[in-house]
Amino acid sequence: METKVSMYIIVLYILMVTLRVTKGTQYIAPGECKWSHISSLKFDVSLTCNIGYLSPSSSSSSSSSSYSSSSSSFSSSGSMNHGLNLSLIQADHTISLTLICDDSFAESKLDNSSLSHLRNLKSLTIEACQLSYLNGDELSGLESLRNLTIRSYVPTRGYRTLWLNHSSLKHLRKLEQLDLGFNNLVDLPADLFCPLTSLKVLNLTHNSIAGFGSLGVVDHTFGHLCSQELQELDLSFNRIDFISQTGVANLKNLRSLYLQNNQIAEVSEISLSALHRLQIINLASNQLNHLPSRLFRDSIELQELHLQNNSIASLESGLLGGLSKLLLLNLSYNQISSENINSETFADLIRVIILDLSHNRLTRIDKLFFVNLYSLQKLNLAHNQITFIEDYSFALLYNLHILILDGNGLVKIDPYTFNGPNLLRGLSLNANSLTAIHRDAFKNCSSLQDLQLASNNLKEIPSAISHLMELTNLDLSDNKIVGINSTSSGNINSDNAITMINLKHLTRLDLSKNKISNLSRNFFKDLPSLQYLDLSGNLLNGLEPGLFDDSAPTLTTILLQDNKLTDINGLFINLINLRHLNVSRNSILWFEYAFIPESLLILDAHSNVIEELSNYYKVERRCTYLDFSHNHIYKEINTWSIPNSTETLLLNNNNLTSILPMTFATKVNLKHVDLRYNRLSSLDMNAFRFKSIPSSRPLPHFLISNNPFYCDCNMEWLQRVNKDETRQYPLVRDLDRITCQLPFVRESTYLPLVKANSSNFLCKYKTHCFALCHCCEFDACDCKMTCPDNCTCYYDQTWATNIVDCSRREYVHVPSRIPMDVTDLYLDGNQLSSLSSHTFIGRKNMLTLYLNNSGIHSIANRTFNGLQVLQVLHLEHNYITTLNGFEFESLSRLRELHLHHNRISFINSRTFSNLTSLQVLHLEDNFISDYAVWSLNYNQHLMVVHISNNLWSCRCDFVSRLRDWMRNEAAYVKDKDTIRCHYNNTTIGPFIWQLNSSKCTNYSDISNHRGLIDSHGGFSGGNSVVIGGSLSREGSPSTFANEVSFFQNSLVQSYMPLTIGLIAGIVAIILIIVLITIYHKEIKVWIYSNYGFRFFQKSHYPPETERLFDGFVSYCKKDEAFISQILAPELECGHPPYRLCLRYRDLPVTEYVAEAISEAIESSHRTIILLSDQYYKSDSCHFELKVAHQECQVNLNHKIIVVVLDKNSLNHLDADSKLCIRSSPIIHWGDRRFWEKLRYAMPPGRGLSKPLNCPDVRASIDFKRAINLHAV
Repeated sequence: METKVSMYIIVLYILMVTLRVTKGTQYIAPGECKWSHISSLKFDVSLTCNIGYLSPSSSSSSSSSSYSSSSSSFSSSGSMNHGLNLSLIQADHTISLTLICDDSFAESKLDNSSLSHLRNLKSLTIEACQLSYLNGDELSGLESLRNLTIRSYVPTRGYRTLWLNHSSLKHLRKLEQLDLGFNNLVDLPADLFCPLTSLKVLNLTHNSIAGFGSLGVVDHTFGHLCSQELQELDLSFNRIDFISQTGVANLKNLRSLYLQNNQIAEVSEISLSALHRLQIINLASNQLNHLPSRLFRDSIELQELHLQNNSIASLESGLLGGLSKLLLLNLSYNQISSENINSETFADLIRVIILDLSHNRLTRIDKLFFVNLYSLQKLNLAHNQITFIEDYSFALLYNLHILILDGNGLVKIDPYTFNGPNLLRGLSLNANSLTAIHRDAFKNCSSLQDLQLASNNLKEIPSAISHLMELTNLDLSDNKIVGINSTSSGNINSDNAITMINLKHLTRLDLSKNKISNLSRNFFKDLPSLQYLDLSGNLLNGLEPGLFDDSAPTLTTILLQDNKLTDINGLFINLINLRHLNVSRNSILWFEYAFIPESLLILDAHSNVIEELSNYYKVERRCTYLDFSHNHIYKEINTWSIPNSTETLLLNNNNLTSILPMTFATKVNLKHVDLRYNRLSSLDMNAFRFKSIPSSRPLPHFLISNNPFYCDCNMEWLQRVNKDETRQYPLVRDLDRITCQLPFVRESTYLPLVKANSSNFLCKYKTHCFALCHCCEFDACDCKMTCPDNCTCYYDQTWATNIVDCSRREYVHVPSRIPMDVTDLYLDGNQLSSLSSHTFIGRKNMLTLYLNNSGIHSIANRTFNGLQVLQVLHLEHNYITTLNGFEFESLSRLRELHLHHNRISFINSRTFSNLTSLQVLHLEDNFISDYAVWSLNYNQHLMVVHISNNLWSCRCDFVSRLRDWMRNEAAYVKDKDTIRCHYNNTTIGPFIWQLNSSKCTNYSDISNHRGLIDSHGGFSGGNSVVIGGSLSREGSPSTFANEVSFFQNSLVQSYMPLTIGLIAGIVAIILIIVLITIYHKEIKVWIYSNYGFRFFQKSHYPPETERLFDGFVSYCKKDEAFISQILAPELECGHPPYRLCLRYRDLPVTEYVAEAISEAIESSHRTIILLSDQYYKSDSCHFELKVAHQECQVNLNHKIIVVVLDKNSLNHLDADSKLCIRSSPIIHWGDRRFWEKLRYAMPPGRGLSKPLNCPDVRASIDFKRAINLHAV
């Protein structure tokens, strides 16, 4: 029972959910709005609408009209949607509404109560709509609203201001969050926010509010304060210059106050006295130069104080007093000097964790500055003017972890400067002027792990670091260090000699950008944990062999780029843990894999002068990343040039000319290879071959473009390499960008590889003689191959294929001197009439012979004699009538014989008996009537036979044997279901496959209708009469025609031609209509370009529409060369000539250029937009496009023409620009018939011949037009 109840509950729940889903899916967003679910259970909806601007007509409610009729009034034409009817928004599920205006210059307005039907609305956002006022009734009815955001985003201050009165928000009593930012608000009514008794968050950022006097929180009518529950107030980015004592005094529950980026220069001493709960205050980026000492006295809960980026020069005594809960204090970017800080300044900040005093004017640090900051963990004193730090200044900072002193003027470090902070982990002294550091300076900083001394004036490694036993990271880059000594150099008293002794934990050492020219052999012996060494950017021109031997076994990274090294032999071979080596941008001449250790994974040697990747000893390395780009490598690449472990190989920008076969066969880990910008002209098919790559791993990616490839018969494989399914070749990612020189193109130009035809890869020959041939000097030489006159001969790389193409050459006889080694001979499409004996004698290698469509009537005896290995013979579509039996005697290896579509009526029974290898035989579509097809049983390899559409006899005995044979050999008679017999070779009979011969009697007198097929598909004797093409017994009804399926003679003769003609006519008309519909634009352009006729357009200017210019050309300054040299000459000097207005040529350069552009567009019939990659980046071009779009709306005769210069320009346009050109013709530069399309889009010609100021540039135009057509 309980189980049943549970089941009922589950079913009821599913039913309720289904009903809710059904109800939710009925939500329809009006216009171009988009909606999304907020809550899947209640099906609450958030609706976002992009409109042009809000207008009374678009926001008005039309409750009397039905939804369907109202929805039809949506504005779907034009560039923007101005006609959104807000009353059509469904009220049941809409709890969030966002209205975004696309036209940021048009004024927007809301009608009264236009949103009142949205009773469940909780969040309303209106963005980028230039509302000029809110009187209060516009938002009436929104009692449930909790969140309201109105942001106009006015372009500039002073452009337009949102005006509010005391009743603007009176209907929003439950509002909790209000955002009125970016509205250019200047003044607010005194009691504006008083109706908002639940308001907690108020955002007024980015306005023009100048003070707190009109903050809208005082009700003068009743004399009480408002907004008592406000917790967060954002007044950032306004014009407030003074915080009065009553400014925010009444906001007693305020916890966060954001006043950054104002103009505050003065703050009243008691302005924050009532804010006892204040936790965060941000006064950054103002003009404060002084703060009253009692300003924060009552803000005892303050945790974050942001005062950065002001002009504060001093901190009054007691200013920070009592702020015992303060955790963060930011005083950076001020003018605080050392004289204005004393022991009382930070005395009460016992919990401060972060103190930022960077970018001030501190010149010295006294030991009393930070007395009580025992919780401080991070102290930032960077970028001051500190030149002196008193001893023990940081002694009481017990918890200090990070101390930053970058960018000061410190010249030296004394022994007790950093005495005290035992927990110090990081010390940064970058960008000072340090020349000396006392050897005991870090004596009490034993926990220091990270020491930054970059960008100083140190000439040697300071000996003070010898005390830092826990040091792991040392940065001495960008100093003036010249040489480095060690304890093993013999100078045991030198500071350098004991510098590195105790750095047992040092893992990272940066000595880059110094002046080091040599390194002591045993320098690294004292650094047993060193892993990272950076010596880049020095003056090293040679390193002593064995420098790293047995000295730094833990080294994993060595950076030596940007030096003057010429040789790296013997430097790294014993570094058994080295993983990363960078020797790029040196002058290394010679590279040998034996130079690098087996453990190396990353090797960067680009931008050297290496000429060869040598592996003389054929050692195997573990490198996964190799960069030898931008070198001088010219010698061939082989399998030993690349380690088997390599994953990334960069060899671009070298002089490579050859890659040997199987170079990558064993490189099973390869992922990326870059071979671009080399001198590769040919690639062997096995050059990129791999062992079979498992399907679980992606194919390697190769880049090989920008090489001078010569695509002969050896290169065809490259075109299909990405389609290879064997997984033995890489994926060539830039295959579409590869160009190659084709051998058979007259201009010998470079063409894209993917656009080359397969015939382009065949090697052509006229005469060829093999090396073992001894009769080449004679004409009658079998081993000498000479291509016949007027024929084209090709061969592949191995000469296994030798193609002779003589098709469609108007030969009347088989050409002489066909090469004896021909494998494929094409003679189709000629007029040979007959084939004489021994025509092809001696062609012992011929595999395929095409003689189809050659007008052959007869084949002589022994025509094909000598074709010992011929496998395919095409004789279809000729006029052969008889096969006497001797035609194919010698073709014992023939596999395919095509004899269909001839006029064969007789076949000797011995015709196919010698074709012992025959597999495919086509005899369909001939006139054969009684050939004994069962004799084909002797062709034991026969697998496919086609014999349909012949005149097979309906004689009882023949049909019986034919049917039996078909049933026995049904497997290879492929067209058995369509084979029919014929009466007297004229009348079509039934399908033989369906006949039943059990009642067949041997009557054959067709004239007396004996021995015919009865009504049951069998045979019967007796007299029959032909009635209307059907057969019936005399004196009995005709039922034969209803049961036997064949055409009636009278119907065929009378109605069939008419029916076929009618169907063909209808199909032709439909096809024409479809083609016109698909290609109507191209047809219009073609008719106009050839006959000058425009469909449905006027062919001349009406007087009332006359304009000064035919077209205004909008383009970017960087595209001026294209306009002045190509586009303008063609249109202005072509036929018909047009008057163009070019901005940089015809318009004056004045401060009123905007007005000039507007007038020029109004004075033109068309605006031509030259769209390029630079166009959408230009603000002036965007302005011209909008002006042209507005002109199109005002003047219906004005049109925009878009000429796309760069392929991807359309994808980069913003939404506004795409709307402006949505209905405009778009013409791509390089399109076929580019100029015809452009002229068709232009207005009709003026009937002029050529302007007087037009030079004769026809030759130049024709030349450029030829270049354009060639590119197409």
